[in-house]
Amino acid sequence: MKNIYEMLADVCARNRDNIFFVRQNETYSDLLTKVKRRAVLLAQRFGIRRGDTVGILSGNTPDFVRSYYAITAIGAKCLMLDTGLARVEHVNMIRRTNCKLVLADAVHRFDDAGFQMFDIENIDDTDESDFVAADVGPADIAQLSFTSGSTGNPKVVGITHGNLLGLVNGAYFYAHVVRPGFTFYGFLPLYHIYGVVINIIVPVCLQCKLLLQPVLKPQEFIKDWKQYKPEVIPAVPRIWEVFYKKIVDSARDKHAWTLMRCIISMRHILRACGLGCVVRRVTRPVHDAFGGNTRVLVSAGATLKPSIRKFYERMGFSVGDCYGLTETTGPALFNWAVPNPDGRGTHYAGPLRGNEIKINNPNRDGIGEIWFRGNMLMPGYIDNDAANRDAFTPDGWFRTGDVGMRDRRGRLIVRGRQKQVIVLDSGKNVYPDELEDLYLQNPEILAAAVFEYTINGKIVPFAVFQVKPGTTIDTVSLLVRASNLKIAPYKWVGHFAITTDELPMTSAKKIRHFMVRDMLDSGKFTRNDI
Repeated sequence: MKNIYEMLADVCARNRDNIFFVRQNETYSDLLTKVKRRAVLLAQRFGIRRGDTVGILSGNTPDFVRSYYAITAIGAKCLMLDTGLARVEHVNMIRRTNCKLVLADAVHRFDDAGFQMFDIENIDDTDESDFVAADVGPADIAQLSFTSGSTGNPKVVGITHGNLLGLVNGAYFYAHVVRPGFTFYGFLPLYHIYGVVINIIVPVCLQCKLLLQPVLKPQEFIKDWKQYKPEVIPAVPRIWEVFYKKIVDSARDKHAWTLMRCIISMRHILRACGLGCVVRRVTRPVHDAFGGNTRVLVSAGATLKPSIRKFYERMGFSVGDCYGLTETTGPALFNWAVPNPDGRGTHYAGPLRGNEIKINNPNRDGIGEIWFRGNMLMPGYIDNDAANRDAFTPDGWFRTGDVGMRDRRGRLIVRGRQKQVIVLDSGKNVYPDELEDLYLQNPEILAAAVFEYTINGKIVPFAVFQVKPGTTIDTVSLLVRASNLKIAPYKWVGHFAITTDELPMTSAKKIRHFMVRDMLDSGKFTRNDI
């Protein structure tokens, strides 16, 4: 295969009568037919040709998926537009990429900006027999995405057909874990690279089903899970943290949390003694909350705290904890305890096939900048030579800007963005991710942002906590003091602030630390210095 349409056509030919869109009860054959019709419409009505740019500005609907494949099938570039941005940002992105047409849903459509927009939910009456796939190869750009811009001006990332096929090749490695016919739950925004990977590309190449949910409401998720019982649920770490807190709170309310923790920690011994039924009795309600049939939980878009990953693994889920960026076509590496194909034990998967990661210039603790290269790495930022010079080494390594280490099992432990590492006056480094994970283990703390701050001329780690309503500053002070005893004194947070409001986040639910700091400076939070 030399492009992503060939992958789609091959899978659809082998699964013609199998269901792809679960809620709509549409087959793979239906998918391919509608992709061809949309492609014909784009070519005949709007004159879209190979190399043109077509934007998508829409929520999570089947039309998004069909349009993505249609755009790339005729050799055009698909511009992924974040629905959470302001109109002026959309206009700038559209103009910056010379976008010829935007396919938008009714909620996000606007017609006064001087370029063409078309209803993405239009029912195409074209003849699919008029479809002609473009002769595009692995080096051709399939998708354009803007970086979040959380640490500066957003850059344009060009993902090639070869990058996407590298993802497909890597996904085949997990075919014995995520099996044909499994249902993927799709509430993650499809414009994000994570949504593209886990809801547009991977379910197709692994011959699975897709259950899309356009409404970001947990009650809707739970209703879907009970009705459709998906096997694979992808989410961002923030979502897994929220559900973890709810599970813990429910167990505490029933005065069962301590017993639950003891049984889970002894699960291997209990099973060896023939008491697996005790473990199942504890874990069954958690599995039932996800529909009762879920096998795989996937986390990406930000760092999943180790304590959260361990909890879900101990509850019996297979947790695919990804590390990656838009520039790496998403999952550069999995911290995933994957069963071996022969059934003998498990191993941590590491980078997808055809890719490699290294820790550059590690310190004595093994921590350094994470570098990446391989077939999923973008060829470069579009029209940005300066950014490319900074990002790439002469031998092809991409400097991710993240710092981390590999543990003895080969798992990647991400410590955070290089720019966010707190360098104390003593010269010692403090890693915000480590501290945030520590404080989040307190059920009263719902979210945490740790960053460098100067108090009385001294650099210190400062924390802002989102807490449960009714949680007092004195209570948090006691929790922070107790948590500090688990780490070296130089890492201790001695200055913090609290709020019951949700902290500002990106579309991938990453906390915007620089915005939190600005809010702190403007007096938005209740402060306390221990």
